[in-house]
Amino acid sequence: MSGADDLTGRWHGFYTYADGRSCAFEAQVRDHGGELVGVTHEVAEFGPAAGGTLTASIEGRRKGSAVDFAKTYDDVALAHYAIHYAGTLGDGGNEIEGTWSVPGVHSGTFLMIREGGIEAEEEREAAEEVPR
Repeated sequence: MSGADDLTGRWHGFYTYADGRSCAFEAQVRDHGGELVGVTHEVAEFGPAAGGTLTASIEGRRKGSAVDFAKTYDDVALAHYAIHYAGTLGDGGNEIEGTWSVPGVHSGTFLMIREGGIEAEEEREAAEEVPR
């Protein structure tokens, strides 16, 4: 199974606003046959929670090289809306790059890189091989 077939793992990334501000995040993703669920953690860079850790849930899907998911923050007082992400897989399934949006409010770009990259993927594949 290649990385593009299973996005399960820890991902590091950042999203950037149209004005150039960016925020780093970590995501733990589970891929169940193309259905994606997970959790993200990031440090709030601005706003009422600046300096605090924000946690959010993600839910979406992977189909071919297309990845789409919605991120919903746990603290609805800080963000009562879902952020929609649409990206494309690259680097053998170890990168996702695309755009994010809160329709009518904010938008920008994002990049996620799987922790361990291709080396971790090769280890996963080796562990799946059945000895003869």
